[in-house]
Amino acid sequence: MGQEYGEDTPFLYFVSHSDPHLIEGVRQGRKKEFEAFVWSEEFPDPQSADTFVKSKIQWEKRGQGRNMTLLNFYRELIHLRKTVPSLSPPERDCLSVRSDAAQKTVIIQRSKDSNHTLIILNFNKTDITIGNLAAGKEWEKMLVSSDKSWDGPGSSLPSSIEGDEEVLIRAESFALYGNDRSS
Repeated sequence: MGQEYGEDTPFLYFVSHSDPHLIEGVRQGRKKEFEAFVWSEEFPDPQSADTFVKSKIQWEKRGQGRNMTLLNFYRELIHLRKTVPSLSPPERDCLSVRSDAAQKTVIIQRSKDSNHTLIILNFNKTDITIGNLAAGKEWEKMLVSSDKSWDGPGSSLPSSIEGDEEVLIRAESFALYGNDRSS
């Protein structure tokens, strides 16, 4: 229903029945469900053509503004998943995950043959400084969700990480680094 481009049209429950008793039963059932939500307005009639029309997604949004940016972001993620070997479904022994509950971060390392990826996720509502990421490898930046190209606030993450250097990752964002060497 358009989540790949941020569709915001509500998906309302609608039906197209011909039996009047069934139609009334559905209406009464929905009315009873809506009572639990303390709904202040008239609930959408599931048999109404207007309810159906209000639920139609607006495909033209895919080519506009933030919706187009989000669609392109998903396309880039799918492209990376298909082309970066270590992002294919991992074997358990080729996957390392560590988290820091206090900082609300997760660090994932994945590998396949000589291809490695490092994923840094920040679930915190503030920017976080993280260190000790290199694990003996030099990591090259592949994608950062907070980049301005994805309508983010921008990123100061370096193009490569090595050693024990610390990096600043933006609030509620993630970064993907890769290493295509056996080192």
